[in-house]
Amino acid sequence: MKFVIIYLLLSQLIFGQNFGQNKVQYDTFDWEYIVSPNFNVYYYGDNHDLAIFTSKVAEESLDQIGKHLRWRSSKPVKIIVYTSHNDFQQTNVIDSYMFEGIGGVTELYKNRIVIPFDGSNLEFRHVIHHELVHAFINDSVYGGSVREMVTSSIKVIIPGWMNEGLAEYLASGWDAKSDMWMRDLAINGDELPDIHRLTGY
Repeated sequence: MKFVIIYLLLSQLIFGQNFGQNKVQYDTFDWEYIVSPNFNVYYYGDNHDLAIFTSKVAEESLDQIGKHLRWRSSKPVKIIVYTSHNDFQQTNVIDSYMFEGIGGVTELYKNRIVIPFDGSNLEFRHVIHHELVHAFINDSVYGGSVREMVTSSIKVIIPGWMNEGLAEYLASGWDAKSDMWMRDLAINGDELPDIHRLTGY
């Protein structure tokens, strides 16, 4: 199993991008970072205030996540902040293309959070909180990185619906939109699937 995971990861790194579909990186970013008790926040340009705001929100979110899940990361979590979605699409932290609508990503390889600021402080707070829950899952279930996952022979894979569901629930709580989705599924869906048939997002 360990060799299969290593093979899949290496093949994704080597053959992951098709010819002619590589990411275009047309800007050069002069990165700096600030340090808070639990985070290293990376930023570029004149965005020092945004980095401070990010670290403050991340510390508040970590306190809330800690109350629910009793988690503190053993090492500082890295948060990489882009100031627009166009800049975010140039990131080389994640190989895949960042389509519009992707509010942020937490990658497993080094358990780093990559997020764009879209101009809304409220939405930015939500995304930081959401992505920190993914960092918790990566740290708690997978050991914090792909290397730890492979060396520890961890065979557990959290399904997408559970991973995203926990992140969204802790970031938003139960709200009218969640209630609407569940009512629609219960009333208009043929039947609620049993736990063994739950797949996908």
